[in-house]
Amino acid sequence: MVDHPSHGTSGAAPAETPGDSRENGERRDEAAELRAAAAAGEPGAYRSYAELLTERGQLDEALPWWARAADAGDADASRTLAVCHQRRGDFAEAERWYRTAADRDGGCALGLARLLQEAGDPAGAEEWYGRGAALGSVACKTDGAVMLAARGEWDTALELLAEASAEGDDVATRTRKVIEDLLDELAGWRDALASAEAAGDPDAAYEALRALLDPERQGMYDTCPHLVAEAEALYARAAAVGSVKALVDQAIFTARDSARSDEARALVERAHERGYDGAAFVLGVWAEERGELRAAETWYRTADDADGGHFWACYNLGVLCTRQRRLDEAEEWLLSTGIDPENWDPFSESEDRVIRALEDVAAIRADPTRQGSAQWRDRLPALRASAADGGPDAWYAYAEALDHIHRLPEAAEWYRKAGTPRALLALGRMLHRSGGAKGTFVIPYYEPAAGEGDASAAYDIGRVHEDAGDRRTAEIWFHRAAGLGHGGAAWWLGRTSEERGGDPQQAERWYVRAARTGLVPPAFLAGRSMVRRGAHADAVPLLYAAHDGGHAEAAYWLAKAVRGLGRPEEAERWLRTAAERHPRLLREYGPMARHALPDPRHELAEVLVELGRDEAAAEVLTECPPLS
Repeated sequence: MVDHPSHGTSGAAPAETPGDSRENGERRDEAAELRAAAAAGEPGAYRSYAELLTERGQLDEALPWWARAADAGDADASRTLAVCHQRRGDFAEAERWYRTAADRDGGCALGLARLLQEAGDPAGAEEWYGRGAALGSVACKTDGAVMLAARGEWDTALELLAEASAEGDDVATRTRKVIEDLLDELAGWRDALASAEAAGDPDAAYEALRALLDPERQGMYDTCPHLVAEAEALYARAAAVGSVKALVDQAIFTARDSARSDEARALVERAHERGYDGAAFVLGVWAEERGELRAAETWYRTADDADGGHFWACYNLGVLCTRQRRLDEAEEWLLSTGIDPENWDPFSESEDRVIRALEDVAAIRADPTRQGSAQWRDRLPALRASAADGGPDAWYAYAEALDHIHRLPEAAEWYRKAGTPRALLALGRMLHRSGGAKGTFVIPYYEPAAGEGDASAAYDIGRVHEDAGDRRTAEIWFHRAAGLGHGGAAWWLGRTSEERGGDPQQAERWYVRAARTGLVPPAFLAGRSMVRRGAHADAVPLLYAAHDGGHAEAAYWLAKAVRGLGRPEEAERWLRTAAERHPRLLREYGPMARHALPDPRHELAEVLVELGRDEAAAEVLTECPPLS
């Protein structure tokens, strides 16, 4: 309903042919007729006029007419409104419009259920999947069945999927087959484990479950959380037979619930105490992911000592030391992996990673600017003395200096001691940037500053959620950051609006907000959007800013803007600039650029004709290929 091509790329350029003029006139007449009919309240006219405006990318103008259609009882209009607001990131308004027709329209019930599921309301989602299925929505029946399967209600889920499949839903057919195959595999794993239990064989018990941690199977645990509990229980049984390795794998599944992290760590520590060398390495990884740098180093060293040379513990120690600019130690640990820099296998991913890490050590040695600022080193004694007698501000200043010279564990301790939102934000960024911490673990460090209105902290939280694959939560935080004045967040929202299609007006608004913060690319994108819809005067200052900021395409669109304002002499100058840059742009943008970047010389020739310089226009045209 709202996915459609955007406006054409032309601002006010070529003259209309008689056929074009006639067609445009017919379209204008159609729009006028539909508007008059809608204004008169004729049956179906609200919807028809809203559809026309939506197809033209005029969603701002379309939404009130969609609302009138919805208020008149058009359930499809309610669904369209909900989708439009959902794509704009206004989830509350989307939910409101879905609810206006969800009790009588299966499509709205489906949209509402999915919206609630994404928002973390499984009970609400399940209710509306059920109600939508009762209204005849096969998709609701399928999605509701998947929810049941996700919590282990296999029989009911399979029954519903069979019904949906019989009603022609291919998704239900495929999903049912996946679940049936999975249940067969689970039965096989259980049988193999039961045999090992009967024999009292811990090694066989562990081997019976090896496939559960196959990387190719990891996605199924996100789709079906009940399988996490199933896998955890199976590994607990294997551990009870005596497999210490199974304790670690049990812990890996336990740790998927962040509220049970202490329980998971205790399982791995028990495996370590019982002599499993790999347990220390897992504890090191977990400590590093949480930004516990000293603990990570201790566990990696323990893993290497216990194993008599643990490849990945040595590698991680090398990287950890590199981040802290302990370069001699870093090189020593990396070489302890056993990889020979003079004779290594370029087709081995593990060996390649070691060689790349050694090259990074060499590059840092060769570049003093990457080893920590001498200015910060010189200030360190005075800052240390102030920190000894000072409070949060002095502790923050000392931590910042330690951060700048890459003494990360000490910096972390002083940032934590300061404990202010600013200090915690700096700590989170340091751990994420240089400490190896996983993004989701550093969010609590960003939240206090974001709560105080720090736009960059809100943006960072959005980026973490985006990297984790949670685009809904990311969008919520980008909206918050953009509202606080963050240009990058506004740029992201504009780009997202364009990617979703059908909403160039919303994209343009976000680009304008981003441009106000001084960002060049969104200034160009906003200006180009304005030219495409004929707002030439508004486009000119944005395109000037983009050009002055070095955007290579800005000259071409500036020419179109000033030409649209009736300034052909100025358009000629900009088109000549664009023509000079065109070959470089084609090289930089690659093979597809020729279709996306029109040759400015064709429009230059048109402008020269307008200026009465036909011979110059002919000369320009002889230099460029014909229009396809």
